[in-house]
Amino acid sequence: MPILALILLSIIQLSFIFAAQIGITNAVREAARLAAVTTPTTTTAQARGIGSNGQGVYDALTNTTTGFLKRNVFAYSSANLVTSVGTPTTQVCYQSFTDSAGKFAVKVKVEAEYRHPLFIPLIGAIIDGFDGVSDGSLRIGATEELRVENDELLSTYAGLGLTCAP
Repeated sequence: MPILALILLSIIQLSFIFAAQIGITNAVREAARLAAVTTPTTTTAQARGIGSNGQGVYDALTNTTTGFLKRNVFAYSSANLVTSVGTPTTQVCYQSFTDSAGKFAVKVKVEAEYRHPLFIPLIGAIIDGFDGVSDGSLRIGATEELRVENDELLSTYAGLGLTCAP
């Protein structure tokens, strides 16, 4: 009986983690799509700008009441969102590149990392530390990268270096 209880509790804990992973993936995908259709995004000022670009997309992802993460992750807590300096972390980054046709373009990369709480004590003690940090949670995250739907950029386009918000 104790082994069956352990298996049942493991399934419950892992199902909550899996559901949170799906929610984070959906939230990041929504934010990347918003960033891709928010044009123009060709300068550092636009990429970091308050409003629709850069910081605006980051705010749409992380807003504590109406953000994509809040809507997609069950029992979401903004305190568990990883926003510290380091990689990976939660951010929205724009960068210029040359596509396969030799044309200049801009891509956006949205990343989110979340510390999902482990609420079943015995199972949590076993799972805690799988991510390299023993903090009572399991870090899960997602990354999405899309081409920004700008008009065709001129060949004299100087380029947009890696620019991230926040």
